[in-house]
Amino acid sequence: MSLWRRSSDRRGVATLEFAFAAGPFLVATFFTIALSLHLFKQEALDTALHVAVRQIQTGNAQNVTNGSTFVTNYLCPNLIGVIACGSVSVNIQKLTFSAGQDYYNFTTGGLPMSGGSLDMSSYASSKFCNSSPSQFILVTAVYTSPNILGSLLPNVFSVSYNGGQVDALMSQVAAVTENYSVQPPSGNTTPAPSC
Repeated sequence: MSLWRRSSDRRGVATLEFAFAAGPFLVATFFTIALSLHLFKQEALDTALHVAVRQIQTGNAQNVTNGSTFVTNYLCPNLIGVIACGSVSVNIQKLTFSAGQDYYNFTTGGLPMSGGSLDMSSYASSKFCNSSPSQFILVTAVYTSPNILGSLLPNVFSVSYNGGQVDALMSQVAAVTENYSVQPPSGNTTPAPSC
């Protein structure tokens, strides 16, 4: 075989070029899909929480006595199918402002972390605190789900929780409740704990 013929034999070059280009392309595609799903879930949680907080603002949820009831009755009906209601935890705080404070002092925007791990102790259903008329409140919802990219990019899209990596989303809504009339609890329910 002549030297000219060996240098012009390009069989398999396209396969090799595809192999070099396909890997980064597939990683970028997978990353884009995971990021899009993350942002979609965040927007769904934000929208559902805004609608649910409106029920607190107007007094429609004034006899809710625990977080799981609030999630089931007011938040879940507004969530879409990609968010599992059982993985959403809610915390409601009554805000009392000192001189020079405003909502910004309370809305940290960060996940509740302790020792490098997600700390959901203040989101326990038994620590639920409903509001009264004409109160400033901050409602925070945290959603945890299995992480798609946790092993590839730890601590970027994931946090440590219960011994594993999870995708955690947080949504906060600050509001002022309206001056609604207080209704007595119906049936055998006890009044919601005060803040």
